[in-house]
Amino acid sequence: MAFVKVCGVDDLGPRGFNAFYLMDVGVEVLVLRDRTGELRAFDGVCPHEDYPLVEGQFDGATITCAAHGWIIDASTGKGVSPPTCRIPAYPIKIEGNEIYVDFDTELNA
Repeated sequence: MAFVKVCGVDDLGPRGFNAFYLMDVGVEVLVLRDRTGELRAFDGVCPHEDYPLVEGQFDGATITCAAHGWIIDASTGKGVSPPTCRIPAYPIKIEGNEIYVDFDTELNA
């Protein structure tokens, strides 16, 4: 599959993150700009009960699920609380103003 166009950089909005459902891939992807300014892409649902992470809080360093308060590191996708959880992280590339994600490769598997 390789890299798939997900969105434009401007589509991240004022909160610095947004979710996009890609019908062709069957994935909801969460794209964010972390506190270091790095763009990152993750699976967009909480591993606890498949709740959309875009509904939660993002402070530049962590994502907190709105459903049950699970906290995920926004640079790795690994759980902070509980530490055993994780969301898949995917490679990302920028071409011009467009963001592309490779769903065939998980960075934190």
